[in-house]
Amino acid sequence: MLAQDTFSGRPWLSFTGLVRRLPLIARYFRSEGRAMSGTDTIQRAEIVRYHLGRGRRAREAGQFSFGCTEARRAIDANPGNPWSYALLGQCLARQSHPDLVEARRAFERACALDPSNGYFVRLLLEVLDAQGDAAARDDALSWSWWSGAPVERWLPSGPRPRHPADLPDASARVAVAPETRSRGAVRLAERALV
Repeated sequence: MLAQDTFSGRPWLSFTGLVRRLPLIARYFRSEGRAMSGTDTIQRAEIVRYHLGRGRRAREAGQFSFGCTEARRAIDANPGNPWSYALLGQCLARQSHPDLVEARRAFERACALDPSNGYFVRLLLEVLDAQGDAAARDDALSWSWWSGAPVERWLPSGPRPRHPADLPDASARVAVAPETRSRGAVRLAERALV
């Protein structure tokens, strides 16, 4: 049942030994919360949908602190859902004492999770305008442009070139490393993931 591992000298289970212990292994992963079956995924999606609905109703009723609570519960259930971050950012920005720094962080996270969504970009631009951060606004727009978001309203001819290497005229180009051409987009992505 046990065989010797030639590299480490430790015994390891044979296939039949593994099959015999399979119920114990499954019980271990289930008890630790490590396994996720299809029903767990569906239940998590239902929990997110429930809290998002309650948070949206609270936002529409002007109960922004309750909306923040519900958005955070949705984020706890599924941290990969960009709509939860968008709701959190909206509620934070619309409170009687708005927390624009946290709202900006939430919108940047939503944009990082779904970079081609123009709605998230618009929400982020509103907060950046309220903060008066024009450089971050330009970075967000150029990053969204290259991510495929519909930002033609704000950038009808595309993002403006920042480096001589980005200019269309070939004679004005200077050898610039490719990773330095889009520093603003990289900075925005790094801030969103923090």
